[in-house]
Amino acid sequence: MRVAGPYVRVAGRFRVNAAVLTGAGTMGNYNMHTTVRVVAEGGVYEVPALTGNALKHWHSVHAAEQYQALGGSNLNEYCMKGVGLRGKGLDGRDATDECEAIADLCNDLHGFLIPDKQIKRDSLVKFAFAVPILTREELELAQKFAVTHNRVDPFKSPRETEMMVFKQEYSSARYGFSASLDLGLVLTPLYSDCAKNKPPVDKNKFNEEKTLRMRAAVLGLFSALGGVGARAARALPIAHLDEVVVAVSRFPIPALVHGSYPDYVEKSLDVLSAFAKVHGNRQTHSGASGSSPASGAITVVCYGVNCSAAGGLHVVNVKSFSELVEAVLKGVNVVPS
Repeated sequence: MRVAGPYVRVAGRFRVNAAVLTGAGTMGNYNMHTTVRVVAEGGVYEVPALTGNALKHWHSVHAAEQYQALGGSNLNEYCMKGVGLRGKGLDGRDATDECEAIADLCNDLHGFLIPDKQIKRDSLVKFAFAVPILTREELELAQKFAVTHNRVDPFKSPRETEMMVFKQEYSSARYGFSASLDLGLVLTPLYSDCAKNKPPVDKNKFNEEKTLRMRAAVLGLFSALGGVGARAARALPIAHLDEVVVAVSRFPIPALVHGSYPDYVEKSLDVLSAFAKVHGNRQTHSGASGSSPASGAITVVCYGVNCSAAGGLHVVNVKSFSELVEAVLKGVNVVPS
């Protein structure tokens, strides 16, 4: 994998009540909610979950919306409509190579595979499953339950009318999550070289387009964390973002400790500090032009939780969601002019 910052790593917690985070199919007239088994405090618990694949889907939808709102226009019809059909060019047909495919925002950020042509691109945006906080108390509080709904055909006479009854499972819990965004690789082919006469976008607009896509990816993330899920026509998630830690680095860093772990903040800061010290010392001693100890620092933005200072980290504790978004955009260096 090519090395190109900024690298964005995210972990945190949100609270959701009465929502279908991810559907798991149907059994007759019974619609099920996805569950997983997790191990914590010496026990095994079956709990509701939001899959990483579902989070990826919703991020692509929200990122595409933000991209268009910011003035972007390089999307195929599937990306524009929120359909997760990847590998199509801007004209809606199978792309002939990676360079043609990544002209589309969704292919660029979320990757694709065209098996017949053996063309692929790894996703630059990855999510772990969101699962309840891994303590006995939180796991036992997590709920999955069914609600009865019905449909009525208004065009039949009262005598003919029958209710079409079905049951839908919902969940309520406090979830931890984790995400990874390799934004420096936006508009950069991973497995092929673009011909000089065939760049993904106009060379004169490359930097502008790349900045626009990175900004949309960040805004799409925060928009999705406001509450996503299936069956939204019947139940928008009753969601609340409790806390989040965002790390931004110019050099590769590992994923943060998943937000479901009780000590994820302290452990994440410890991991980040280790990498910051190594890369900070390397840059300082290399004599590279313009290098300084600060150039090796990782910016860490914390909302809803207080992050302590740690070696090599530029920690920013913010109190409002507005400050969170502004600080992360600044760290990624895509603040609107």
